[in-house]
Amino acid sequence: MDLSAPGSEHSDDALSLRSRSVPGFNEAEFSDDDAEEDIDALMSAHSLSRGGRLSNTASTSSLNSMMSMYSETGDYGNTRVTGEILLNISYSYKTGALNVLVKKCYNLATGDERRQRTDAYVKTYLLPDTSRQSKRKTSIRPNSINPVFNENLRYVISHSQLETRTLQVSVWHHDRFGYNSFLGEVELTFDSWEFDSQIEEWYALQPRVESNIDSTMQYKGELTVVLKYIPAEKNLMLPLDQGQVKKSFLKGKKTSSFTLPKGGMVELLVKGAKNLTAIKSGGTSDPFVKGYLLPDNNKSTKHKTAVVRRTVNPQWNHTFTYCGLQDGDLNNICLELTVWDKEALSSNVFLGGVRLGAGTGKSYGNEVDWMDSCGEEQQVWQRMIENPEVPQECTLMLRSSMRKRNT
Repeated sequence: MDLSAPGSEHSDDALSLRSRSVPGFNEAEFSDDDAEEDIDALMSAHSLSRGGRLSNTASTSSLNSMMSMYSETGDYGNTRVTGEILLNISYSYKTGALNVLVKKCYNLATGDERRQRTDAYVKTYLLPDTSRQSKRKTSIRPNSINPVFNENLRYVISHSQLETRTLQVSVWHHDRFGYNSFLGEVELTFDSWEFDSQIEEWYALQPRVESNIDSTMQYKGELTVVLKYIPAEKNLMLPLDQGQVKKSFLKGKKTSSFTLPKGGMVELLVKGAKNLTAIKSGGTSDPFVKGYLLPDNNKSTKHKTAVVRRTVNPQWNHTFTYCGLQDGDLNNICLELTVWDKEALSSNVFLGGVRLGAGTGKSYGNEVDWMDSCGEEQQVWQRMIENPEVPQECTLMLRSSMRKRNT
């Protein structure tokens, strides 16, 4: 497969054999927005301006999403921070779960000065995800500055994804009739964590600080896909799907099967997404996924899923296939997937994206800014190469921008 020049031209016939999208070809899908939008320009148009005003109907839902980390009514400034928290943290490879055992706190500040009492509870998030799905809470321990919890807060997440997350643990005083009071927090990173060990440690509670998480890591939801590579020797003859049959018919051909170009095939199943940004009123979006196999990024290689209406947790179960690949291509190509909200009377809204590839920064000897996969994006691609014919499923955190990552 000759992909050596990003701007190289290919005939429609050749490309129609290289890539397929299942379900079948729908010409209407490719006629409404063939002129590609500038993703980052669209992001700017739909983000908060310096004046603090949102420019589209997503204003309420986007703001709510951004503020959800501290969505409970709370007071951060009027309570001094003292004390410690004892955490037992472990990761189970068998269940794919992070277990945060909140054991107890010691010498907490007084949450209610007037009543001289502290009714404490603990809340956690896996940053940068600040959605409701990321929040975990213990029960409330009444009237104690040394509360004992012994409660496990559990997250199901792959260890490779966990390496990119930060565990935020905060302690609060619960006020039934007014503002909950912030009593302190701890943030723990997992980029150098020993996942085979169980860590039990006291952590000094800290005052609240502004998050220093890079804006490019802003949580935009997650995309679940399944990748599979079929080598050339296993990919000699395949039946045409409905899309190819229709295209052959339009060209005057009546065949229902065809020998594919010699080479391997990458098969991608786009399963679904969750926690996407709500763009429309009512807290919903009309999401779809668009894919390219870079460096080919012209119309003929574009695949799209159907649009799923009125949801931020869509399920597509739609397969993209890319054929005619040689083994040497796999370290030089990149599968770029972007998620969009479908708009009838204006430009579609970018919701997030991922890039699956080797992450080397180069393609066929040329430096390119799109070969920037890292973490699980890079690792699932490597697993696919090393385990041909074996499906590799993963859940990927969507990027909030498709600019080059600082890897």
